[in-house]
Amino acid sequence: MAANEKSLSEVIRTRRATPDFDGSPIPDSVLKQILDAGREAPSGYNLQPWRFIVARDPALLKALRGAAFGQQKVETASVVITACAALKAWQQGDLEKMLAIAKEHGFTDEQDESTRKAVTSALSGEPGDICGWGPDWAVWGNRHIMIAVTHMMLMAEALGYDTAPMEGFVESQVKQVFSIPQQDVRVVAMLGVGRLKGPDKKYAGRFPMEHTVFEGAWGKGLKL
Repeated sequence: MAANEKSLSEVIRTRRATPDFDGSPIPDSVLKQILDAGREAPSGYNLQPWRFIVARDPALLKALRGAAFGQQKVETASVVITACAALKAWQQGDLEKMLAIAKEHGFTDEQDESTRKAVTSALSGEPGDICGWGPDWAVWGNRHIMIAVTHMMLMAEALGYDTAPMEGFVESQVKQVFSIPQQDVRVVAMLGVGRLKGPDKKYAGRFPMEHTVFEGAWGKGLKL
C-alpha cells in the first residue's frame, strides 16, 4: 500500500456518495489502478462478464447526463465508468479465452474441461426450463457487475478520490450514447470519480445490527 493510500477500514467508514465534482483530471496511472481493481473482482467460474465504458470527454459526459435524469455530477465528474453485463459473452468466445488464460496460470486440461462442462450445464438453459436450470439473467449480471463496481469505488477512495455510484439512468438512452448492443447486454451502474466540490454529504446513519443481521434463521438476531 502506498504511503498516502487510505486503509480499507477508513474508506468504508468515511466514504460518501459525492453530490458534485470539481472536474479536475485524473492521471491515467490512477485510472488504470481503479479499472484494474474492477478487473480483479471475483466472478462465477471466472467468466468476468463485465464491460466498463470510460467517459472523460466533456461532450460525452454532457450526453450521458441527459440519459441520467440530468444529474449534475455526471457532467462534472472527472470520469464516469459505465459498467455493463455482457450476458452471453461466455458463449461468444470468452469461455475459451478464459480457459486458455487459466492454463497459462497452471490449470490442467482436466480442470479446464471440468469448468467448461460446469459452465455449459449451469448457463445454457433459460429460467423456467422444465429441469429448473438456467439463471435469471438480469440478476446474474447484477450480482457480478456490482462486485466489480464496488472494487473500483473502494480503490478510487483509497487513492484519495471521491466517488458517486449511480443507478439513476435510462438504460436505452445510455446504450444509445455509447452504441451498446441492444441484445444480451445490460447497463448495470455508473460510477463517477473525481474530486469533491463543495461540502460532502452528511453521514445519514445505518440501521442497528439486530435490524438487518440474523443468525440461523430470518429474524433471529445475531449476538456479538
